[in-house]
Amino acid sequence: MKIENEVTRDAAQLVAKCRSAVLATSDAEGHPHSAWMTTQVTTDLEEIISITAPNSQKAAILRANPQAEWMFASPSMETIVYLSGHTRLIEGDAAKRYWDQMPGKSKAYYRKYCETEDYHKFAVIRTDVSKVVLCKPYAYTKSVLWDKSATAAA
Repeated sequence: MKIENEVTRDAAQLVAKCRSAVLATSDAEGHPHSAWMTTQVTTDLEEIISITAPNSQKAAILRANPQAEWMFASPSMETIVYLSGHTRLIEGDAAKRYWDQMPGKSKAYYRKYCETEDYHKFAVIRTDVSKVVLCKPYAYTKSVLWDKSATAAA
């Protein structure tokens, strides 16, 4: 997404300040699941990575339904940015590049149940962002800042 105006800049800055976000998924039967995750997001908001155990509930859900939405919120909850798109799990040697660029691994949630530094024991969650939505709950507004499918159709 091009960061070309004050609104998109504000959204990108909010996401950059957030060390964690809520990952929302839905299993094959439509049952929702959400989890707080430590994240790394590109400055153009087009890619999100996170790390989880390959046998976690979220990993199983993403294998069955690779669509996900991430919620990044200001501390006051006055501003929320939703990033959504196709999500896949990356494992084994292909995960090393993402493992190496993930900051704060020693404090991440997944370390509570697996303390090893061996990236082979983890799965990288990678979302290719296709939609960015800015929400101002107190003003009852939601604005689509970028929709890859609308851009492609134009």
